[in-house]
Amino acid sequence: MQKQKVSIVKYGNDRENIKKALEMCGGLEKIKKLSPSDRVLIKPNLVMWDSVLAFPKYGVLTTSVVVEEIVKLLAENGLTDISIGEASSEDKSRGSSTVLAYEGLGYHKLESRYGVKLLDFNRGPFTEVDFGDFKLNIAAEALETNFLIDIPVLKTHNSTKVSLGFKNLKGCLDRKSKMLCHNVNIPLDNFVSHLGERLNPGLTVIDGIFTMERGPAVNGTAHRADLIISSTDIFSADTVGSMVMGFEPGEIDHLSMFAQRNGLSLDAGNIDIVGEPLASVTRKLRWDWEWKADNSGPPAFERMGITGINYPKYDETICSTCSFFNNLILILLLGSYDGKPFPNIEFLTGKKMFSEGGYDKTFLFGKCIAEVNKDNPNIKQAVKIKGCPPTMDEIVKVLNENGVKADLETYRQYRQSLADRYKGKDEFNDSLFTVS
Repeated sequence: MQKQKVSIVKYGNDRENIKKALEMCGGLEKIKKLSPSDRVLIKPNLVMWDSVLAFPKYGVLTTSVVVEEIVKLLAENGLTDISIGEASSEDKSRGSSTVLAYEGLGYHKLESRYGVKLLDFNRGPFTEVDFGDFKLNIAAEALETNFLIDIPVLKTHNSTKVSLGFKNLKGCLDRKSKMLCHNVNIPLDNFVSHLGERLNPGLTVIDGIFTMERGPAVNGTAHRADLIISSTDIFSADTVGSMVMGFEPGEIDHLSMFAQRNGLSLDAGNIDIVGEPLASVTRKLRWDWEWKADNSGPPAFERMGITGINYPKYDETICSTCSFFNNLILILLLGSYDGKPFPNIEFLTGKKMFSEGGYDKTFLFGKCIAEVNKDNPNIKQAVKIKGCPPTMDEIVKVLNENGVKADLETYRQYRQSLADRYKGKDEFNDSLFTVS
């Protein structure tokens, strides 16, 4: 069997190196073979936007410079039917939507210069696809395009360990299907592995200009990796991307599942890696967040001497936006601590946690966990934080109504502190997130 080729190229603040990465992996050759009338869809990773709070984008979003250069390459090779599609999280309270992400990243310039169509996959239309054990509604444009270019970020993920080409395709699903992927009975990695099989991008370009440790959101730690990792084979691209972040391919469940179904080897020796030597660019990144040994909260609770509260660690059944707000609640709780024990309370999240009782109040975060515990006889007083997902204002209101002095200013300051970590460092350059 012929080895699949993966290129690893240093970006080095030279846009030509993006083209070089595509040339070296055979991606540019595939583009040149396309007909001018072929439909091309680019799927970046724009998981969220924030128009309200400080928002360091490094390692969270695909850089605009990579998207822009690929659009230019397509146009230079006669392609005229080019679309960009994404389904960013939608939340009015923090100004997050696909349209706002496109505007903030300068994609309107690609629209005016090259006629690029900007698609909001939150709006549809969708086609139901039967995978046997489950059905997912996938953006019709992603299924019908002649050539899909997948541009994920080189980042870790707190449930799937990595978020690369396979995981990025989850952004082609409708909201209901995304929620289904965070399932009690079927692992998230299983859903992710099938998406790569069905959508099968013609080109995967992992944007590793920045990489994210303990991702996928802003509370992780970004590093400047300065890499472009490309392949015409999504499995090979993600295998190499995982190894660059210090993982063995077999540690990534969705890669193992995909390999098993398709008779592929997880041995990187079967991949032709060209460009930078793998060993020279590998950096071991943490993907998980620690929790107290008794699972009652993050280590910060112990460091600060916080007692009177049980906050079990999130699991993979918590949806992406609820996961974001889970971090918000923890910061609000830390900010409200006045040295006294919390009033014997617990918080449950996701879709499968079941209270064993022993607490005066049980906060049920979101619609799913409230449904799971609606008839739970162990709960003394259920406090529902309503919504799917709940809004920031709803979270603050419910906490304050129940004896927790939560102030959004605490979270605003926290978010500013995340952004301040990168200030004054030349390698963290916001201009990479604006179309020139």
